[in-house]
Amino acid sequence: MVSLFQSCASHKTIERGITMYAKMIEDMQANMKQAFDVKSYEVAMKPMTDLFEVNKATVEALAEQQTALVKELVEGAMEQAKALSTEKDMAAVVESQKSYLQGLQARLIDAAKASQETLVKSRDEATNIVKGAIETVTKH
Repeated sequence: MVSLFQSCASHKTIERGITMYAKMIEDMQANMKQAFDVKSYEVAMKPMTDLFEVNKATVEALAEQQTALVKELVEGAMEQAKALSTEKDMAAVVESQKSYLQGLQARLIDAAKASQETLVKSRDEATNIVKGAIETVTKH
């Protein structure tokens, strides 16, 4: 009698084990399908792709700004050299150089502000992307 009871209990335990194993396999298959689903992958990678695009746009904007600045500086230096070569009076040379340097200082300040604005915009966009990704993860 005890062995029959033990046999029934063992049989139920085995059935539960088989059921748990089958459930585990089903879950694994579902997870694998989800993991290899292109749409799910794209959704999961969207924040990283968006961050990459923000970084790319930032680098491009900064490179354009720096290129324009260097071009302006070279052109300005050439114009200043021409202007200085025509000056005959030392006071006029000093005044011309003073004016040029003040303009150069203003231009460098403007360039620094433009770069800072680009970086702040990039930081804000990246922050929003990360916040959105965190909110999405915490919802699921």
